[in-house]
Amino acid sequence: MKDWWETLQSRERYMVLAASVLVGIAILYFAIWSPISSSRDNKQNRVEAKRDTVVWMLQKKQEVEHLKRINPNLFNRSNDSRSLLAVVDTGAKQMGIRSAITRIEPKGDDSVQLWVEDIAFDYLIVLMGELDRRNNINVADASFDRSEQIGKVSGKVTLTK
Repeated sequence: MKDWWETLQSRERYMVLAASVLVGIAILYFAIWSPISSSRDNKQNRVEAKRDTVVWMLQKKQEVEHLKRINPNLFNRSNDSRSLLAVVDTGAKQMGIRSAITRIEPKGDDSVQLWVEDIAFDYLIVLMGELDRRNNINVADASFDRSEQIGKVSGKVTLTK
C-alpha cells in the first residue's frame, strides 16, 4: 500500500486524501448521526402525541365530572330488582342518550343487546361504567363503527349481569 501511495503524484494523493475524508464523513453521518437524530425525532413526536392524549383525557374527565354534577343520583340503586332491560333503559334515559339507542333486545334473563346510532362515544362509555359500578352489569361484547360526526359511533353492545 505504501508503494502504491508513493507512486501517486502529489495531486492524486490530495484527491485520494480528500475522497477518504469525504467517505469517512459520510460513514459517520449515515452510521451514527442520522440514526440518532431520527430516533430523537421519533421520540419527540411520541412525547407530543402522549401530551395531546393527556390533554384530551383531562377534557373528557371534566365532561364526566360535569355529567355527574348534572345528575348525581345516576343509577342510585346497587341492588336493583328490576330487569336488566329496565335498568339499562332507565340509565340511558337518565344520561339523556336514550334517543340514540335504536333497539334494546333481551337475550335471556341475564343479557341484553343494544343497538346505538350516532351516539356520543364518551357518554356511552360513562353509561357502561355506571352500569358496571352501580349494578354490576358488564359489557360482554361491543362492536362500533365511526359516525360521520366526530366523537360519535354506531354499533351494537351486549350487556350481561
